[in-house]
Amino acid sequence: MSDTLTHDGGCLCGAVRFQIRLSTPTFNICHCGMCRRWSAGPFLAVHSDGPARFSRDEGLTWYRSSRWAERGFCSRCGASLFWRLANRPDTLAASVEALDAPERLALDRHIYIDAKPDRYDFADARPRVTEAELMAELGLSAP
Repeated sequence: MSDTLTHDGGCLCGAVRFQIRLSTPTFNICHCGMCRRWSAGPFLAVHSDGPARFSRDEGLTWYRSSRWAERGFCSRCGASLFWRLANRPDTLAASVEALDAPERLALDRHIYIDAKPDRYDFADARPRVTEAELMAELGLSAP
């Protein structure tokens, strides 16, 4: 790793190790119900500028979580690692917490803000994007 855009990461047990390149050193927070259930809270994710490069992927498993998205996790330790569009697998979001040096990233925005429950809140002033706004941005219809 040599700059703020290239990141190494992996799961808890080491069965999945990867490197990704980002277009910006930022992350988003997703508040949708699927992400919260999958990651036990809001999903903090960076968006890869292309596919991940794997040095180890024997534990990597993909789960089709909706008609248009898949989630990647380690089948050995259970770590939640990736989200991607099923028809565009190079559109990859990786968990900030799976990265070796997440402190080099800055929060960009919140997505699915209309799905955020009242039981938690973030005090930042970053942009908030609704499900409909994000779906339009991605060129998708709501699930």
